[in-house]
Amino acid sequence: MSAPDHWADLEQRIRTLTAAQPFAVHWQIRDLTSQDPATIGDGAHVEVPSFSTRKVSVLLACLALVHQGRLALDARLPITEDLKDGVQAGIMKDLAAGVELTLEDHLRQMMITSDNICTQLVFDAIGGATQAGPARPAGLHQDDRAAAALQQVNDYCAWAGMRNTLHREIFPRSGELTWHHSIEQMTVTTAADQAHLLAQLGRGTQNAEAAQALHLTPQLCRFAVELMHGLYTPLLGAQTTRLRVAEKNGRGLRSLSQIGLATTDDGAPVAAVAVFAETIPAQLPDGTPGRIAAYELFGQIGQAIEDWHDGLVCGQRLRAESDARSTHPARVPSLLRVPADVPGTDAQREAAAAHPGVLAAVGGVTGGGPDGGTVGRDVLGHREFHPLAGAGKLLAAVTLAEMEAADPGLLEMPVRITTAHRRAAVVGPLQIPPGSSGHSGEGADTLTLSLHDALGLIIGTSDAATSLAVRDALETRRVDLAAEARAFFDRFAFPDQRMFHTQITSLEDPETARGDLLIGETSAHELRQLLMLLTSDGGLLGEDVADRGQFGLNPAAARRVLGWMSQVFEPSGWPGRCPATGRRRCPSGRSPDWNPGPPTEATAGKAGPLCSSPAGPASRRPTEESSGWRPMSLPPPAGRPPGSSANSG
Repeated sequence: MSAPDHWADLEQRIRTLTAAQPFAVHWQIRDLTSQDPATIGDGAHVEVPSFSTRKVSVLLACLALVHQGRLALDARLPITEDLKDGVQAGIMKDLAAGVELTLEDHLRQMMITSDNICTQLVFDAIGGATQAGPARPAGLHQDDRAAAALQQVNDYCAWAGMRNTLHREIFPRSGELTWHHSIEQMTVTTAADQAHLLAQLGRGTQNAEAAQALHLTPQLCRFAVELMHGLYTPLLGAQTTRLRVAEKNGRGLRSLSQIGLATTDDGAPVAAVAVFAETIPAQLPDGTPGRIAAYELFGQIGQAIEDWHDGLVCGQRLRAESDARSTHPARVPSLLRVPADVPGTDAQREAAAAHPGVLAAVGGVTGGGPDGGTVGRDVLGHREFHPLAGAGKLLAAVTLAEMEAADPGLLEMPVRITTAHRRAAVVGPLQIPPGSSGHSGEGADTLTLSLHDALGLIIGTSDAATSLAVRDALETRRVDLAAEARAFFDRFAFPDQRMFHTQITSLEDPETARGDLLIGETSAHELRQLLMLLTSDGGLLGEDVADRGQFGLNPAAARRVLGWMSQVFEPSGWPGRCPATGRRRCPSGRSPDWNPGPPTEATAGKAGPLCSSPAGPASRRPTEESSGWRPMSLPPPAGRPPGSSANSG
C-alpha cells in the first residue's frame, strides 16, 4: 500500500473514531516525515478554549527570551502564599510557602504537572524581562508585568504564525465559571494553530534554520520537547510502544484537549497532533463517564498514528478496527463502579464509588452505617505475598507520622533535594533525565522542604528524587526508617489479628529508587485492613475514635497520612467521582478536598461526594487540628450542575 493510501486510511480511521463520540471533536494531524507534508483534520479552525495547551506557546516564548539573553534558566524564583490563591493544578500548592525553584524548574513543573503556581512565576519572569526591553516605556509599573507578559506571549504567537490564538489570562479561574461559560474572556486557540506550532518545534529540533523561525536554537527546541515528554498524564502516547509522544493536556469544565509531537526513539519528528474535545456530557447512554470516553479517544488516536507510521496495518484492518471500536465504545473501568449485588446503605455505596483516595482503595466502607453492611468485595481469601512496591511509601508514612507523636518536630526537619538526587531519580516530576539538555547547576540545592511536605510529595507523585533526599535526611538525624517501621508493624495489631504477612526488608536501593522508600512483602488482605483502619481512625467515617495505644493507630497520625493521600496527583478515581469533570470545588474556596468543618445545617443530609482536608490551613503546617479529616456532604456550587468541577490544568 502506498504512503498516500496509508494517510487516507489514517484519516478515515480517525474520522470514524470521532464520529462515534457524543461530543464535538476538533482535530488536526500534520505529517512531518516527508518534504511535502500532508495535513488532515476536522473543525481545526474552530476557536476553542485552550486551557493548559496554551503552556506550549508560553514555554517557547520564555525560551526565546532565554535565547536572547534576557532571561536565565538558573534564576531563582520563590513561591509565595498569595500565588496559591485559586490554584488547583500542579503539586506546589501542597507545599509550604517559601520554596524556591529555578526558572528551569518552574518551566518543568508548568509542563510536567501543569502547575499554575509555576506558570504564574513564568509569566512574571517574562513580564519582567520585557519591561526591561528597549520597546517598553521607561518606569513601567510593577503591576503591569502581567499585561507586559501577556503581550509578549501574544506577540510570540503572532511571530510563530498562530493566527487564531489569543492569551487573555495568566491562568483560568475555573472555580468562578459555570459549565455553560463563555470563552470571550478566556485564552483561545485552534487545533490548527497548535498543530502548526508543534510541527515547527519538531522541525526545529533537527534544523537550525527551522529553530530560528521560532527564535530558538535546536538545543532549546529539544529541551522543550524533553519537558513535554515528562507530562505526568500522557494520553496520546498511552498506548504507543514504537513512537514517543511529547504532549501537553488541557482540562476545562466541559472540555478536554491533548496536543503532542510524535517522534521516533531517536527524536526524529513524525507527526504533530492536536485534539480538542468540547461539550463533553457527564455520561454516555451506557453510563460511561464522558471524560473517560474522551481519554480513550486520545489514546486511540495516538495508536492510529503509530499504526500509520509503521505501515503494518492494511486499510481493511484499519476499517475493521475502527468499526469494532465504534461498535464497542470505551467503558468505565470496573473499579469505578459498585456492583449492584454488593450490600450496604446508599450512603456507603455512594462513598465507595465516589471517594478517590481511600474508600475505593480499601474496597468500601465497613461498619459505617446503621446496618453494618460492607461495600466492596471481601478479599479475605487473597492472602498471597506480593512485593510492597508502591505500598512501601504508605508504610513509611504511617511509621513517620506515628514517630512524630514521640519526637515532636520530626516532620518539620529540613529535607534538601539536590541536583544529584534529581539526576539519580528514575521516576517523578522532579527527575532530571539522563542526558538532559537542562542547565541546573551540579550539586546545588534546588529545593528544601519540610519532611511533612516531602512525604506528601512522595505519596502524591512517587517522586524518587524526594525519596532519596528523605533517606539522606533521616540518616543525618540517625533515624533508621526500616528498623523503625519493622518495630512499629511488628507490634501493630488489627482488632482481630496481627500483620503476619507484612515483612519490611530494608530501604529501597538508591540505584533503582522509585519513590517507595521501603521494600519488602505484604498481602492484599493486610493492606486492605490497614487502609480500613486509616479510614476509621482518621475520622473519615465521621466517628471519633479513641487512641488504642501501642497496638493501634494514633488518630492524629492517621489523619496526617490521609491528608498526604489526598494529594495524590490525578488519581484514577476522579472521573468516577464526578463523571463530568473530575474534582468538585468546595464552597469554602479551598482546594477541592478541603473540608472546613463538620456538616452545616445547609449541607447536612444532602447527597454529594465526601470532602476531606489534605494537609491543613494555607501554611500547610501539620497539626492535629489542621490535618483532620471529616466526612461532609456538599451540594453543587450555585450555577453549576452536579458533577461539575473547578479543576483545570
